[in-house]
Amino acid sequence: MTASLAARPGPSARPLWLFATLWSLRQYPTRRREWSWARKFAAIQAAGFEGVFSPPIPQVAERGVLQYLAITSIAAADKIVPAFQSAKDLGAAAIDVQLGDYDTPLADAVKLALRIRAVARDLELPFTVETHRNTFTETPEATLALCRGYHAAAGERLPLCLDHSHFAVVRHLAAADFWEYLREPAELLAGAEQFHLRPFNGHHCQIPVLTAAGRRTPEYRDWLVYSAALLTHLHREGKTTPVLAVPELGHAAPAYGLSCHRDTWSDALAVARDLRRQWREAGRVAAR
Repeated sequence: MTASLAARPGPSARPLWLFATLWSLRQYPTRRREWSWARKFAAIQAAGFEGVFSPPIPQVAERGVLQYLAITSIAAADKIVPAFQSAKDLGAAAIDVQLGDYDTPLADAVKLALRIRAVARDLELPFTVETHRNTFTETPEATLALCRGYHAAAGERLPLCLDHSHFAVVRHLAAADFWEYLREPAELLAGAEQFHLRPFNGHHCQIPVLTAAGRRTPEYRDWLVYSAALLTHLHREGKTTPVLAVPELGHAAPAYGLSCHRDTWSDALAVARDLRRQWREAGRVAAR
């Protein structure tokens, strides 16, 4: 963990840091009327986010005081250094890696993760491997195999970014089963250092948060039960390092939104508010 991610003093021993994904503001509100970069960064800062989440693109340098959490996709070893160096040059505090393809052999995935570890150490840039569709980690079983192979070779846990939306869709989970299923395997939660908290159900990895009237949708209320359980678990871990989380609602390219989605940015802001409220409540519960 770099110095920029050291825990800040405050009422909670473990802070929650939320990063707004620039994906929420891609072609927002429309392709023709897309906000300027200055307006996007100003809106993110005004909403109280600790930072921004994005691939290493030059515009990230315009973010001002916001922290930067990077993301990249790596399926070949020769892509590692350029991606990590670009993120490092932009002042990234850490980088999230979507690793390999769904059909990458396990031995190759472990080898790639170990090479990523070596580059991350050389550049002093912490990394995580994200659980994600169409990558090696699109199922819990493959992710667990990767973690165990990595641990056997490196002698330490593989740092993970958990995006449970993909696991939920793979299994077509019912809402009542979200937390009870996704809390397992325990090894994955234990290795998680980042979280992508995009509201999902068992059939869609992004669902509408607010109705046209500005009320929470029934599907989102189901998801909030899961997020409250997750945040309570994270408080009870007894760690003091920040929880790094992205309310990762996508607006365009790729288009995760459905025609029934009202407004991506408004939804992202609502999720951020609810996560902060739940974090405070989870802290009180965990302290009992």
